[in-house]
Parts: sequence; C-alpha cells; structure tokens
Amino acid sequence: MGPPKKASAAAAAAEDDPSLADLWRLIKSQSEQLASQSEQLTNINSEMRSIKVLVESLKDENKNLRAALKLKDEQLMDMQTSVNSLEIRLNNLEQHHRGWGARVLNIPTTEAEEADPEAMISKVYTLALRPLLEGAVKTGRLKELPSAEQVLEVAHVLPGKPGLPKPIIMRFYNRNVRNLCFQLKKEFAEREPPRGPGGQQQQQQGGGSRSRRGGEQAEGDSGQGGVGRYRYPLYDDLTKANLAKMRAISQDDRVLACWSVNGQLRFKLKESNVIKKVQSILDPLDVILR
Repeated sequence: MGPPKKASAAAAAAEDDPSLADLWRLIKSQSEQLASQSEQLTNINSEMRSIKVLVESLKDENKNLRAALKLKDEQLMDMQTSVNSLEIRLNNLEQHHRGWGARVLNIPTTEAEEADPEAMISKVYTLALRPLLEGAVKTGRLKELPSAEQVLEVAHVLPGKPGLPKPIIMRFYNRNVRNLCFQLKKEFAEREPPRGPGGQQQQQQGGGSRSRRGGEQAEGDSGQGGVGRYRYPLYDDLTKANLAKMRAISQDDRVLACWSVNGQLRFKLKESNVIKKVQSILDPLDVILR
C-alpha cells in the first residue's frame, strides 16, 4: 500500500507547487508513452515471430517447389527424348517405305501424257531409266533388259514451276532394280555437254562427276572442263523432314556438297575429303557439321 500513498503525496505536493505539477504531468505523460511503446514493441516482436515462421515455411515450400520443378524438368526431358526417338523412328519408317520410289527431273511431258499412266511410265523409262538398265546389262549386273512394265509400277507428275518440266515421282516393282539404277547413273546416265571457260557447252565427254552445292539434292553438277550435268537427274524420294534438312545443310557456307544414298544424308565440308553422315536429322546444324 506504500506506493499509492507516495503517488498521492506527490500529487498533493504538485497541487501546492506549480512547477512540481508540470513535472508530474510530464513524468505521467512519458510513463504512458513508455507503456504504449512497450505494448507496440510487444506486438512487433509477436509479428516478427510470425513473419519468421512464415519465412521458414516459405523456404520449405520453395525447397519443395524446386525439387518438384527439377523432377518435372527431368520428366519433360525424358518425354522430349521419347518424342524425338518416335519422330526419328517414324521418319525412318517412312523413308524405308519410300525406298521403292525415286524422283526424276527435266522429263518433258504433255498434258495428254500426264493424264495417261502408261504413257508416263514409258516416257520415264525411255529417257531416264533405259540407259542405266542397258549399262547394267552391259556390265553383267542384269542378264537381260527388262521392259518398262516390268520396272515401274507407276509414274506421275508433281506440282512444279510454270514453264518448266514438272518433277516426276515413280515407284519400282523391285528395290534391287531401283538401287541398281542409282548405282549406275554416274557411269551411264545421259548428260548435257559440259560448259567451257566462256560458259558455252562443249561436246559431251564420258566419265563421272562429284556432287556440289545446288540442285534439289546437290549432285550431278559440273564445273568448267568437267563432265556435264545429268540430263534427267535421278533422286531419292526423300521424306519432308529429310529433304528440309538436306536443303538446310546444302545452303550452309561451310558445306561443299550434300546428297542422299538410299535416304541417308551425306555431306562434305569445304577443304575436306571426308564424307560424313547425318546421324539424326533432329540435331541442329552446328552439331551435324561439327
């Protein structure tokens, strides 16, 4: 009961002395402010503890999210690898199916011939395939010359540029005969006369030619003093993906030539005699050309 009496005494004394009254009011005001500040500090400490708990919770949640994201990334990478594998497999299956076919350029046709399947087969056989098959008989690769009807199942034109012969796609009855035509085209395919130093065509010479950049599949071109270009260039019937990749490789400044052999893309870099194969058409150019 002592303190209240002292406070009462101090208050009574303050009433008798104005200066003491002012001092008493100041002490009382500061005491109330300290009490308020103490309460605020208590609230702040409580809020800080809550924030600390929240931060720790967020850290744990962030850690869990990072682990989940890493797992998702790994799953996504595995899925992308599977998708790429399926794309390559489907492309290879399609290319294998196209192994019965081939494309040929520069065959002149009329609208009547384009509408007549037998006429198209005869035209392609006579101009593009017969010289190759005669070469096969000459070299003993074939016992006798097969007829057009024995060689081709179908031949028809594809969309082309106005005013130019349309590309023709054909399907062989026999893969071996088809492959034989490709093997012998360098030696027996008809060629245009080679161009001389002034650009004029010279009399046609015998022999083969190396592939260079340009053309649908970058082969059959010739330089000055070499052999002429193929008169009726014969190409693999490539899938859309393979053809797009081959064109991209051919157009790269680092590449001397790009071509295909039974659907397998091959190329040579400038200042190099090494023939490289494209292992995966899904790889970027820098990886393929590295």
